[in-house]
Amino acid sequence: MTTTDRSRIRAVCKAWSVPNTCIPAIGELPWAMKFCWRYASLYLIQGECRLLDPLSREYLVEERSRGLEYLLFRKARPCASLYGWVLFKVYGFIEEKKESLFLYSPLTTEVIRLPYLGGPPTFQVATFSLNATSPKCTIFLLWSENGKICIKLCSAGDCSWKTFEFDGFDRFNCAVDAAYTNGVFYCVFREGQLGAFNVELKGWTILVDHCPLSRSSVHYAKLIVSGADLQLLSDSSSLELLKLDFAKMDWVYENDLNNRVLFIGCTSFSVPAVGEANVLANTIFASGTLMHPKVRFYGSTSPRQSRLYRECVEAAKCDRIWIELPLGGIWRADDLIHAV
Repeated sequence: MTTTDRSRIRAVCKAWSVPNTCIPAIGELPWAMKFCWRYASLYLIQGECRLLDPLSREYLVEERSRGLEYLLFRKARPCASLYGWVLFKVYGFIEEKKESLFLYSPLTTEVIRLPYLGGPPTFQVATFSLNATSPKCTIFLLWSENGKICIKLCSAGDCSWKTFEFDGFDRFNCAVDAAYTNGVFYCVFREGQLGAFNVELKGWTILVDHCPLSRSSVHYAKLIVSGADLQLLSDSSSLELLKLDFAKMDWVYENDLNNRVLFIGCTSFSVPAVGEANVLANTIFASGTLMHPKVRFYGSTSPRQSRLYRECVEAAKCDRIWIELPLGGIWRADDLIHAV
């Protein structure tokens, strides 16, 4: 990267890092993030974080050494990403008083450690809520076992988790994926049920108790928030897309992406294929998941070859993290921690 490029990305990140009471709407296309850390010495770890703007170029946003208090970076794996922040799970980091989850922003390089879970990270799905109008951030964990649904919640800055238990299934039926929209966390299970947790009411409901997909197709299925819609994408070779009919509380088949683009990952995004992105219409890019192949088409038209298409293909094949970028500002760690 040239000196000019480094100066440019520092200026951009500085602008992003300014707290803003009304952060503008995010850009449509997600960026792709690469995050890699290693031992530098007995007392330091060294690493870097890169962001790829598919419409422009790749930027190095962090390249430095950190103390061993950041050793958790080495084994971190992404769970979810929203509004410029990524929720990471740390594998094998279960010693007493050690965190197993943290939030990281590649735009400000800040870290928010979350309360210790009290043991090995046994949750099956994890995600969080964050939006452009409020820095209030709620982290959501869920696991299903022994006839119980166990949900843990915390906010950035909390010292402990709040735990909620509800009646579950009379057989093993683990959670597959979770997504958040409009005050509700949704979760899909291996046998096809769809559950919902209302954050304000602290209530849990099974909305749909069956799914038209085969059981094997749901094992690694992904929930997608697409505007006002909630969709479910199968991981089968036939590639099936469902949409929740909120009036009937039932899944219906979608035969086309309707000129949108799906970016499937730890959090999945549905983006309208407009402007420069029109060459990506009806394409699915899967990164960091077991879905194969990484790039697939779902609709009446296929994407046109372009530099943008090639960049998205490369990002998917390299298992990068899809991340939303607010156009004019990013909530700082202090904003999240002190939000009410």
